[in-house]
Amino acid sequence: MRVALVQSSPRLMAWEETKQELQAALHRVGERKIALAVLPELASTGYLIPSKDALKRVAEPADGTGTYLKWIQEQCAVHSMDIITGFAESHGETFYNSSALVGPEGVLGVYRKLHLFSEEQDLFSPGNHGVPVIERHGVRLAMLICYDWAFPEAWRLAAVKGADVILHCSNLVLPYAQRAVIGHALCNRVSILTANRVGEEKDLTFTGQSQAVDAFGNLLIQGPTASTWESVLEIDPMQSRDKSVTARNDLFADRRRNL
Repeated sequence: MRVALVQSSPRLMAWEETKQELQAALHRVGERKIALAVLPELASTGYLIPSKDALKRVAEPADGTGTYLKWIQEQCAVHSMDIITGFAESHGETFYNSSALVGPEGVLGVYRKLHLFSEEQDLFSPGNHGVPVIERHGVRLAMLICYDWAFPEAWRLAAVKGADVILHCSNLVLPYAQRAVIGHALCNRVSILTANRVGEEKDLTFTGQSQAVDAFGNLLIQGPTASTWESVLEIDPMQSRDKSVTARNDLFADRRRNL
């Protein structure tokens, strides 16, 4: 499966500037005939949205009728690929830090971030739809977002539900988060694609280092810490379907669920 990681630097509340950078990056990876591209968390708005009123101006419904997701669908159609992106979701008067899997035909699935980090708690509600797994072209995909890295049960839930690849849109700021993700891949025998951002907002510095990890915990590629970047690589999603460790051990069959 040919995939791309896009490590961008969204401009806070400045979509037109952000759009120019994203469009150029998606064109570069799209020319290389990929199946899907993964973008960071809140890829169109920036992270430290200043207020609930400001969030209302940039959030959009998950059905693909808003400015950003409609534009993402157009990019999918132009390049015949799928895109996974973080976005600010509006659902009536409730707001979620969400990610969407979008294809040329529209929005295919949405995940609402379960674990909110720091100031996010003042703007967004915690996700309430669990961790959906979506089958696309024979590959089972799940989505998690940023601070979900700290909660093993979220990754296990995705894996137990059959995910071959977990798509991790992120705005990571803690320097050890990427290392934790490698452990989740290894313990769940699942491939993980983390698209992180770079740049600064107020007192936050985003750590970059977007990465692809295979189902055996091998780091396939990792981006730089402080510059925008994109990369195309091949992954094998079917690695995730074999949970055997030895002839007598299986990562999932051996779980002690009655403790």
